[in-house]
Amino acid sequence: MIIIEKPYASELLLKTIANCDVSVLSNNSAKELNNKKYNLKYLDEESAINLFKDGKEYLLYSNSENSLEWITKNLPFSNAAKNIEIFKNKAKFRKILTSIYPDFFYREIDFEALWEVNFDELPLPFVIKPTVGFLSFGVYTIRSKKDWDETLNSIKDDIKKVANIFPKVVVDSSKFIIEEMIEGDEYAVDVYFSKQSTPVILNIFQHPFLNEKDVSDRIYITSKNIIKDNLNAFNSLLEQLGKLIDLNYFPMHIELRKTPNGKVIPIEANPMRFAGWCTTDMAFGAYGINVYEHYFNQTTPDWDAILAQADDKISYFAMAEVPASARQEEKFSFDYNGFCKNFSEIYDLRKLDYKKHPLFAIIFGKAKEYSEVEKILALKTSDYIC
Repeated sequence: MIIIEKPYASELLLKTIANCDVSVLSNNSAKELNNKKYNLKYLDEESAINLFKDGKEYLLYSNSENSLEWITKNLPFSNAAKNIEIFKNKAKFRKILTSIYPDFFYREIDFEALWEVNFDELPLPFVIKPTVGFLSFGVYTIRSKKDWDETLNSIKDDIKKVANIFPKVVVDSSKFIIEEMIEGDEYAVDVYFSKQSTPVILNIFQHPFLNEKDVSDRIYITSKNIIKDNLNAFNSLLEQLGKLIDLNYFPMHIELRKTPNGKVIPIEANPMRFAGWCTTDMAFGAYGINVYEHYFNQTTPDWDAILAQADDKISYFAMAEVPASARQEEKFSFDYNGFCKNFSEIYDLRKLDYKKHPLFAIIFGKAKEYSEVEKILALKTSDYIC
């Protein structure tokens, strides 16, 4: 079964649901986002709950973390609900990982107690973020006392911004986690765990940044070299994770860092979905992989064959954020044509309702040179307000 929720369901996702004959939870978001185009097979709430109670249907997926509240409320007995609690709570996840990383520093602190923290006791550099979070809301890298003081002021504004956007199961700013900074390149992996918690990797993304203070989600990239260089190491870590937690038939989007000496350390894991806003579709444009089909059919990509046919280009998706300055205007729009001139090969432009969402577009494209990625990282979306 799939739970379709706002903010976005792609054409590829909806088409795959129809082709694979997957049941869709009958909720308002599913009907609104589908718009009756694909004649989806809906399942009422009571029937869906009974299916999982009877153990007749094991596969569950969602396009959005907004579905997590429904799962934890209506399927509290399920393995999915238990794993949501583990992965959405970064402190609980870190505690489970202690057996693999016994020396890793982290500390959970109540929001009100942040101003009482003895800064000198914290190991620089470190990261602070909500214990339960999504995207980059409330995430800060601290390298000095000045950074810390500025961050405490910014956190208050972050709380106001997200309070009315996401339910508490997705973003909860009542507690924060402070953890040591993991130096190295950042990656993300779309993976599902099949029977007996065996990981099946569906895509590997690298997450580049503009500079050491950048924590944005502006762009994620993939290429055959990124896959080749990391597939075995990431799979090995995921196998260890599957031995620690019962992850049968469980999909997730997990973020990792690879240190200069090759050690792989998880940052966080997002349960029940692959890359958010259906950006997981990048695997289809890059490699012809339909991640939804693989999950619902419980099949594994033939990476050797896929990479043998892959070109040398860098595939990416880029998030075009609505700048804070635009929110101060009564009426505003964006120059999409001008913005798109920064991208050499766009194969999918998804325009979003920027008055409701923090993004005005998601761009899927390909680049021959890494210099284009650097250019995209440096873009100022405020330059395209009109």
